Amino acid sequence: MKYHDGLDIQLGDIVIVPIPSGDNNARVVMLGDSLEHKGADGNFVEWVIRDIVLAATSIVVQWLDLNPFTHSDSGVAPVDDYMFTTVDEHVRLVSRAAA
Repeated sequence: MKYHDGLDIQLGDIVIVPIPSGDNNARVVMLGDSLEHKGADGNFVEWVIRDIVLAATSIVVQWLDLNPFTHSDSGVAPVDDYMFTTVDEHVRLVSRAAA
């Protein structure tokens, strides 16, 4: 998988993910094209693979700061610290994980 600028996406990369309230930092924990993963909860990974819910053109990121979608509305499904996102010109690399 590659970023919009052609650089390879690597597990552990820190990226900026734009959302309506502003940019947020997240870590790449799963790649859609290979289902390669690192740092994601095992139950989450099993669900993604079993139910085929990650597109080959997408990645899973884990928020580094507070989850911007957290809420306390019991009438709405809870949110986790993971988000699926397509890789487009708005997802930008901030830094690489230490090797």
